[in-house]
Amino acid sequence: IDGLNLSFYLPVPLSQAQGACPLKCSCPSTPPSCPPGISSVLDSCGCCRQCARQFNQDCSLTEPCDHIKGLRCHLGAGGDPQRGLCRGKEAQGRPCELDGQVYQHGEDFQPSCQHHCNCMDGVVGCIPLCPHHIPLPGWHCSRPRLTTVPGRCCQEWVCDDDNQHPDLREWITSSQSHALSPSTCFLQITDWSPCSATCGMGVSSRVTNSNVECRLMKESRLCQIRECGGTPALTPKKGKKCQRTVRPHKPVPITFAGCSTFRHYRPRSCGSCVDGRCCIPSLTRTVRLRFYCPQGDGFTRNFMWIQQCSCGQNCSSRLLAWHPESLILPNDIHTFSH
Repeated sequence: IDGLNLSFYLPVPLSQAQGACPLKCSCPSTPPSCPPGISSVLDSCGCCRQCARQFNQDCSLTEPCDHIKGLRCHLGAGGDPQRGLCRGKEAQGRPCELDGQVYQHGEDFQPSCQHHCNCMDGVVGCIPLCPHHIPLPGWHCSRPRLTTVPGRCCQEWVCDDDNQHPDLREWITSSQSHALSPSTCFLQITDWSPCSATCGMGVSSRVTNSNVECRLMKESRLCQIRECGGTPALTPKKGKKCQRTVRPHKPVPITFAGCSTFRHYRPRSCGSCVDGRCCIPSLTRTVRLRFYCPQGDGFTRNFMWIQQCSCGQNCSSRLLAWHPESLILPNDIHTFSH
């Protein structure tokens, strides 16, 4: 009709908005339970927490990639502008090499049944897959030992002999019955395992029953013997062949998985030698650090704080082994006052 300006309005569902984001968020009542090494992140609409998509996996606005690992969603996979693949950011992301295999930046892989690893800008980081709760050994054993049984993956307790421990005959002999009461709890703490990385952030673990239930559990802590690709270790002092420990001149934040501590520290790291010897931590303690992430969330982790390093010809053979006669060790976890 002449002179008439007619406008037609098409109804738009309330659950849809521009960019495929909903006008009103509707999220599950419980947050997602993500597998080990997988971050829980907000979707691109800022609505709900999701288990982040990993390297080479499908992604979208509601299925975000793991930004902590430097991944982003490259849209347009298969001709669909709303979907894509998780890949490393172009401006960062060197590949990693481990045991002759090359992995791309942001890629997850499992080199063994005990570890799940990720490549982050040329550095491999791994987390343990074996359970943190280890059943109690039979208390009739006078010399229990943690070992990997042939044909199995994770460590288990085995008894090296059949001798009856005289002080334990009246104690509980089965790990499946009841937890020991605190008055009859025989404290057991193993040494911390070697750091899983020779440079950059790694993981160390130990087994202890220092808890209310006297139950053997595996504790883990972050560890960093030295930085990767940083400035070379300081030249040893005159007349010396080794620089055992190195500290930054100014306090710096400690960074892990894209998150950093608010407080700045001067952590020690192990140095190097000019005659080919290697240096490893010889005295450490465990501190609790709070990490803050760019998206506003955060987390707390145990961290290996190096106090002394020692240098020698073969570092691996000089790492202390655990013996039953040296089980009773002090709890070394320390908390910084913020």
